[in-house]
Amino acid sequence: MRAPLLTLLLLALPPVAAAAPFPVTATPSQVVLGRDMEVSVQVQVPRGTSRLRASASTGSLLPLPATARGVHSYRWVPPDIRYPLLAVLAFWVDSPEGPPEVTTVHIPLLGRTVLDVVTDAGAGAEVVVQIAGTRFGPVRTNRKGGAQVHVEVPPGVREARVLATAKGQQTNRTAPLDVPPERPLLALISPDVLPPDGSGWLVILGEQPVPLSELSLRVRGGGVEERSPGVFRVKPEPGASAVVVEAHRQDGTAAARIVAPVLVPIVAHVSPTPAPPVVKSPPVTETPPQRPAWEPWLDRKNVSFSLLAGGFFAGGDNLGPLLSLGAAYRLPPLGGRFSLEAEVGLRQSRTRPSVTPLGELDSRVVALPIMLSARVLAFERGPLSISGRAGGGTMYFDHQTTTQYSQKQSYQRGQAFMGFLAAQAAWRFGAVSALFELRASHAPARTDQLEAQLGGLSASLGVRYSL
Repeated sequence: MRAPLLTLLLLALPPVAAAAPFPVTATPSQVVLGRDMEVSVQVQVPRGTSRLRASASTGSLLPLPATARGVHSYRWVPPDIRYPLLAVLAFWVDSPEGPPEVTTVHIPLLGRTVLDVVTDAGAGAEVVVQIAGTRFGPVRTNRKGGAQVHVEVPPGVREARVLATAKGQQTNRTAPLDVPPERPLLALISPDVLPPDGSGWLVILGEQPVPLSELSLRVRGGGVEERSPGVFRVKPEPGASAVVVEAHRQDGTAAARIVAPVLVPIVAHVSPTPAPPVVKSPPVTETPPQRPAWEPWLDRKNVSFSLLAGGFFAGGDNLGPLLSLGAAYRLPPLGGRFSLEAEVGLRQSRTRPSVTPLGELDSRVVALPIMLSARVLAFERGPLSISGRAGGGTMYFDHQTTTQYSQKQSYQRGQAFMGFLAAQAAWRFGAVSALFELRASHAPARTDQLEAQLGGLSASLGVRYSL
């Protein structure tokens, strides 16, 4: 019962952190994955406050133009996942006297799925599924006593309660939920540019500050010392250009990485000759480097690889197997619904026409298509997703013929255009997804001895792996 109780407490938290130095509001205060595309976040700061800094344990947190004085606005885009997770957003201002006071906002990410329920109540029973105090249903059971209930699972919940009512009698049992045991972890360094002869602060947060006893830390370019749970003093090594901290939960449920550059001092060479009087100019305040706006585009989690194998059915007897290997990059805008893909394939076609007076010919075509395509997510529910694909490219092919009469072989090579439209279904198993694709393609292969269609309709099975 610990996990449901923890989830209820997290969901009961208001989107404004009461003990935090800055009031923060998040709308909506929780996200249903696959339905809610973004969260609007506003932070109120007192007049004269230094530059506000922000970070998120997952997803993309992007600043927006200010709409009112003393109010900072952000747009937070959830990650492209479908399993429940708690997101931690942090806001703080660097302090010259001690560690920064950090405002944290917890946003529960609820995963939608279809729960298959089998009861002993028989056909026509009413089934209700209760998860963390929320009820889903009722749904009537079929002839075999089974039912499918659409549910929303909050983070931290590992089981559901199934209530089945038939003929005035109710049964009550629990059903496990297949949810990855992932937890949030966020690391931040203040200030974002460390002084070469001084020190800064490292703060590691999860549902609450995470002490060193629960972490495995790897620090390059400096050293750290824990001052309080989740708060560390960090000092650069002499000559280091940056301090890199990699934090892992000891139970393997989360990891975080943060890089802080070290300010390089400028050494002035004094001339031995008397210098003219120098008029002192007002000190220039160095502005720490801003986080590049293109940084979310470089996230390796947007990269995936796929492998498909199947067969194609063109006109006449142009039939044969196919194999393709692809790499895709998911574009962060619009909730990551669009992806660009590059694909290299292998196709083979074999025909045996009868030609008078040579007899039967053995004609084989091996093609290597190289294509670029775009994929758009059209439907998603639970682990199931359906996408549309469109693309095209160049196809290189070799043609070999052998006559039954003389057993002589002839070879020809060619190049042609290939274009396709496809519908692809995926079933997610964590980082790996099972794929089924139906594709209609146009790929004519013509030479003075060949007229074949290596396109047509194809069906393939495969897998996709996301980093």
